[in-house]
Amino acid sequence: MPDTADPGPAASNSPPAPGHPAVQPTRWWSAAFLAFLAFLPLDWLLVRLIWLPFYFGLFFFLVAGLLVGGASFRYARPARPVSRGRLLLGIGLIVVAGLVTAIVLEYRHFANTVAGDRAFPEARNAAVAGGEPVGQIEAEAAAEFKAALQRDDPPGGVIGYIRWAVTSGKLELTVRGSHETATNEHRGYRWPIRTMAAALLLALGLWLSLESLRSPTPVSNILAPGEEAEED
Repeated sequence: MPDTADPGPAASNSPPAPGHPAVQPTRWWSAAFLAFLAFLPLDWLLVRLIWLPFYFGLFFFLVAGLLVGGASFRYARPARPVSRGRLLLGIGLIVVAGLVTAIVLEYRHFANTVAGDRAFPEARNAAVAGGEPVGQIEAEAAAEFKAALQRDDPPGGVIGYIRWAVTSGKLELTVRGSHETATNEHRGYRWPIRTMAAALLLALGLWLSLESLRSPTPVSNILAPGEEAEED
């Protein structure tokens, strides 16, 4: 009787094929991390668009989810099938990490633009008359805003900004004798509702882009002549 062929060391060391249990977790979690990295530059844009009138800026969180999910889908395909629980957990982690980053950027953006729209006119005029750049007034206003948050809504910083946004949302600031009221247009109950809506829209965009990873084979809703097409 002939001996059974020995697969040899080359076969035993060959990498697992796509869809292999050893590939799925690593590939999916690395795809989720890449999706978060891809979302970071969009965060910078979203914290500016979110202030659009009538909350139209929230729509772009859905668009961001679709873009990020679509970009990471191709990398994640070898991980299929991804279980529903693992898919939801990955999307949840992306949303939480992305939203925390967005809030940090929102705080910094609000502080840096608190002197915008011709605020503190007396201080601006005095700076121009003294040959100083107008940007100096904006920097002083940002520092005053951060100091006021730390004083009135400890510990200040991002946490103080959140506390301030969900309560009064107004802060009296003084820069070189010029007085202004910094106002968060989404203050009160609107801020947490707006933030949760952004998170849900982002999650929806990611889910719509990635949910077909649950299928063990490529799927498509495009029908070829006489048969169902099965390609990504």
